[in-house]
Amino acid sequence: MAKEAPMRKSKEETAQTRETIVSAASTHIRETGLTGASVAEIMSAAGLTHGGFYRHFDNKDQLIHEALEVAAQASLENVQRNIDKGGFNAALDSYLSVHHRDASPPRCPYAALGSELARSSDEARTSVATAIAKFVTALENEGEQSHEDSVVAVATMVGALILSRITAGTALSNEFLAQSKKRLRRPTP
Repeated sequence: MAKEAPMRKSKEETAQTRETIVSAASTHIRETGLTGASVAEIMSAAGLTHGGFYRHFDNKDQLIHEALEVAAQASLENVQRNIDKGGFNAALDSYLSVHHRDASPPRCPYAALGSELARSSDEARTSVATAIAKFVTALENEGEQSHEDSVVAVATMVGALILSRITAGTALSNEFLAQSKKRLRRPTP
């Protein structure tokens, strides 16, 4: 009796599998870092075998680029939700919270990956730069904040979160969050 040929996946199933891999990569790289994330580990986290990777991606850099876009978009949506709820101060309080600092995996890819992003591929850096510009714009569009003030706010928020994560478990860790919020907070009308 002849064996039946394996059924090919539909375009929808292939797209869903790719989305699953990108989502798993987005989470995994924020937990382990860019260099610490292997294709085999990412595929395992997605519930798939390493062998299927090249059916969906040309290389690891392509996957990292897409995973960073997903993480950056989710982070921006979180910031925007908080702005919509209570303006700049609500976004500030949420971003510079102990809960955000201690989240696992870290929600913000910039704070999670820090200087690793500067050493990533050109494509990934360009993607991240675009996402950070959107973060600045989201704060700028919220009320009366100038572009310059928004740039300083993003730099302070991300920097404070990175330093707070580095010093977690110490009093200084909480100070980075509290003092940055105090300096950036806008007066309420």
